[in-house]
Amino acid sequence: MDLLKNMDEDVVAMLRQTIQQEMSLGSGFFDSDDPVDLFAELLEGCAGGDVDDDEKNELLADLVEALSNVKVDSNGGDREARKKIKTIYEMLDNSIEGQKLQSIDLIMIGKIFTDAGLTVPDSLKRAVSAMRHDAPPEACDAAGSDLVSSLSELAEQTGQNAFGVYELVNSFLVAFPTEATVGLLRELIGAKNAAIDGAVVGFVLHPDAVVSRSVAEALAAAETQVESSLVQRLVIMRPWLPQTRQTHLDAAIRAMRTRALPPADTAQPKLIECYASVCDGSGARSFFVTQRVGRRYQLASVMMKPAGVADAMVIPDLSKSQIDDIVNEMKLSVPTLKTDLSCVARMLALAIADNLASGNPPPFKLVEAVESLGLGAVHPDHASPIEIITSLLADLPPEQTNPAAVRRAHAEVLDSNFMYQWFEADDALEDILLPVKGSKARVAKLMQAFLPERRLFWARQCALSALAMRGDKIATHAPWREFALVGRDIASDLPLDQIPLMKQIAEISVQVLEQSL
Repeated sequence: MDLLKNMDEDVVAMLRQTIQQEMSLGSGFFDSDDPVDLFAELLEGCAGGDVDDDEKNELLADLVEALSNVKVDSNGGDREARKKIKTIYEMLDNSIEGQKLQSIDLIMIGKIFTDAGLTVPDSLKRAVSAMRHDAPPEACDAAGSDLVSSLSELAEQTGQNAFGVYELVNSFLVAFPTEATVGLLRELIGAKNAAIDGAVVGFVLHPDAVVSRSVAEALAAAETQVESSLVQRLVIMRPWLPQTRQTHLDAAIRAMRTRALPPADTAQPKLIECYASVCDGSGARSFFVTQRVGRRYQLASVMMKPAGVADAMVIPDLSKSQIDDIVNEMKLSVPTLKTDLSCVARMLALAIADNLASGNPPPFKLVEAVESLGLGAVHPDHASPIEIITSLLADLPPEQTNPAAVRRAHAEVLDSNFMYQWFEADDALEDILLPVKGSKARVAKLMQAFLPERRLFWARQCALSALAMRGDKIATHAPWREFALVGRDIASDLPLDQIPLMKQIAEISVQVLEQSL
């Protein structure tokens, strides 16, 4: 709050204008240029202060789009994309060290990175914190209240959608030090705005445990009445947090229940179809569900990665043709099969367990998806790959799991269209392979010095893909049994050179590396 209070009037006005323009930017991005060039242009404009608002807003929109694309390419194993991201971080660090950026610039860069899915570096947060300490004590005390007022006004403009307001507030606060974030959130709770209250609840899932605890304490201490839906959302989020956080959340739930309004009567959307994807090479997978709401349609979707649920969304108010187009595009982008809601719930429970293991809580938008699907409180499922596989194979007759079936499975998996972009690609792999000469020697090196440590990852790839393919046994043509059997061998102590899939992963990984050199 000291940082906010010590902003001069020009900075506050600029930040206020930026917030209010957020919803007007839309998605009409111009053609994406190179993200490094765009970021250099942004840094130059910030340092010179000679870019007008329209040009700056256009640049920000283009930059978010370009950074989002390079992030996706990096996740897909693009070596050049990883280099570009590294260069962008280095450029930012150089500008911070050269003291070329003001507080408003740092806040906006933090928002850009967050919107694009990039990690906000600690160097940026330290710079913001340093500016707070260096600010003159006689600066305007009204700045924090002015910013809270701006966010409250924006909440009205977004149609009181708590999840949309949360995304906006979070993307602006990501650059702030912990104490400033806590102070602003307490101010927002005191604003007594229903949409703001609904958004602040999402900060219980904040990665910083101090922020999470402080929000829970502030919610418990507030004296105003609250919507009963907010209490229910806290109940939904509770199993997604480690036990050390649940104590503070329990106190907030108890206190808010005494002030909760009667539950509102809302109609549950009607389920149409459930779809689940297999894993790609990075471990990413997704499910999406189509629903009917009155005479219109909506889509609920969740993206999961090895660290847990990474993103979620609910797209409402769609026509039949719109939702058909979205489903067709998703099915074309990755191997996808029909499934049922029980499989969706199992996949989600496994991913939430990954969130707990990685220390990265799921996004608040997951609550919206869970509510839309009527799943209630989804508890984490900590099953290991071999436990998932064992449960999948449990009811099969012996002739479908015997050694002959396993041999067939290894051959059929290699020819399967469902094995989607399975290869290794990262800096650690390059460090191992680049000193080695020749493709054959690189494959051997990968099998000996890298893949043995990745057995659990690839066994889980097979297990989760088999789960997605099996679904509720609708897709009987999908090779879920074969993937489960191969995954069981990967999870065992069978030598890697006796598992054809692992050798193929090594060969494709070397091909991808050599094509990028």
